[in-house]
Amino acid sequence: MLSHMKRRLGVIAAIAVFAALVPALSTSVASAAVSATVQLKSDATLLEACPASASIPASGFTDSTSTDVDCIKYYGITTGETATTYNPTGEVSRWEMALFLTRMATAMSVTLGDGSDQSFTDISGESAAIQTAINQIKQLGVTTGTTATTYSPADNVTREQMAMFVERLLDSVGVGA
Repeated sequence: MLSHMKRRLGVIAAIAVFAALVPALSTSVASAAVSATVQLKSDATLLEACPASASIPASGFTDSTSTDVDCIKYYGITTGETATTYNPTGEVSRWEMALFLTRMATAMSVTLGDGSDQSFTDISGESAAIQTAINQIKQLGVTTGTTATTYSPADNVTREQMAMFVERLLDSVGVGA
């Protein structure tokens, strides 16, 4: 029962991350806002990642009052750019996306690989935590890299790449009964 609850929480957290990242990645006024609710195909119940009744505390970021940001901080998916700033209008690099995804996977009780070398030749200059996260999302099948041997960690994540990353991560999570 607890495992099913964790999985549902994970799916909900994934949607919250997606909802929080879309405005930060958006460059078009015509972009539609993403709701923090989702209807699962196999379940007609509407779920919310951070319902008001959950009493999710404020993130402590001085540059954001977004409840979506509060939510992903609460679940440990983001740590902010500093302890007190989130940078809600900033861009997201591919290395940052790898960290978001592995933290989200952990919150969803997804078993991650050991982070061993996946033959990306362009990540050696990154911290050990970043290299591990990039290798883990490769092991999980969330990324194939920008080529067979490169990940391009400093490049910004495109909206299409973000959608693929999130969808592939969600594919690795089974929804509970």
